[in-house]
Order: sequence, then structure tokens, then C-alpha cells
Amino acid sequence: MFGLFRKRKAKKEAAKQLKMAEATQNEKPAVVEEKKDEPKKEVAAKKAPVKKEVAAKKASSSDSEATKYHVSQNKDKKSPRFKEWRVRKQGSNKTIKYFQTQAEAIDYAKELAKNNGSSIVIHKVDGTIRKQDY
Repeated sequence: MFGLFRKRKAKKEAAKQLKMAEATQNEKPAVVEEKKDEPKKEVAAKKAPVKKEVAAKKASSSDSEATKYHVSQNKDKKSPRFKEWRVRKQGSNKTIKYFQTQAEAIDYAKELAKNNGSSIVIHKVDGTIRKQDY
């Protein structure tokens, strides 16, 4: 039964790729008008710094987003892991790992931060920050 679904999915993917290939072949190339005074090299030189700035902004924003691991206590009463300590990435709702004690969670978070070149934020039982950039 599962083989049938795989075959259907493969056929759909092949059809999608074929349509995309046909669409790119049917498109007319964009006409680029150049000024007679400016040679091609100068135009390329003007565009290159802009691309570098955009790439630098993307790199710095992605570094700041995923640089911290948070150690906090699980406050969800419906969870089977209620009141256990957890390690999470900043901005994520997914817990990486649960621990019985805060010390164990801190040790694990230190290793993750060390391996990824980031830092950790330790929270108190009430959720306030105990120590940041640890």
C-alpha cells in the first residue's frame, strides 16, 4: 500500500519538475539596457558591494537569532514532564532535552553552547533570568 503512494508522489514530482523546465524554456530572456558611457565592468562593480552588504546582514541576523540556549523549568501542568528542567534554543517551542535537576540542564546547555559557539541563559523557577550570557 505504501509503495503505491510513493509511486504517485514520484509521478507528481516528475510532472512538477517538467512543468518548471518548460516554463523556464518558454520565458524570454530579460533585455538589459546599458548606458553607452559605462562599460560592463563598472556596472558589475557597483552591484557587488550591495550583494556583500545583504549577505553580511543575513549572516549577522541568523547568528543573533540562534546564539542562545535557555535553561528553564517546564510550567505546563498537562505535560508528563511538569516541573522538570529543560534546554531550549532561543525562539523555539521545541525542547531539546529534559533533566531532573537544574545543574544537569546547565551542564548539557554549556556543552551545546561550546560546540556551537553560543551562550546560555539560565532562568529561575519563577521564570525570571538568573544568569545571562553564561
